[in-house]
Amino acid sequence: MREWDDDAEYHAAVGRSWLMVVIAVMCVLAVVGVAFVGVLGGFGLLEALSIFSD
Repeated sequence: MREWDDDAEYHAAVGRSWLMVVIAVMCVLAVVGVAFVGVLGGFGLLEALSIFSD
């Protein structure tokens, strides 16, 4: 018969929790980065159009 450590399931759950936190942070950073590039791209497009309109 195999003896289980009482803390084994707890440590496994903590490891999975940290993995989910890391994935969530990466997703948030990706969304913020895309939004930042979009905003900069929008301002760049407006500046380019204003140069051509003068």
